[in-house]
Amino acid sequence: MNMSALTLQEYEFEKQFNENEAIQWMQENWKKSFLFSALYAAFIFGGRHLMKQREKFELRKPLILWSLSLAVFRLKAIIRVQKS
Repeated sequence: MNMSALTLQEYEFEKQFNENEAIQWMQENWKKSFLFSALYAAFIFGGRHLMKQREKFELRKPLILWSLSLAVFRLKAIIRVQKS
């Protein structure tokens, strides 16, 4: 399959996407990424510190559901590519 010639049927939100507007927004707001990165790091390390003395969560079933949902999402994307 020639991937350079691959075209997909666009969804409505994809048709309405304004690339120039998005680029302009990113150029104006790139500094915010540092703030969000710092907040994320504080959340992760602060959370680890707070949770150190607590009993562990049993997350096996939620993680199975999360992985299943990712697999379904990927399958939908593959089907979309195959239809075009």
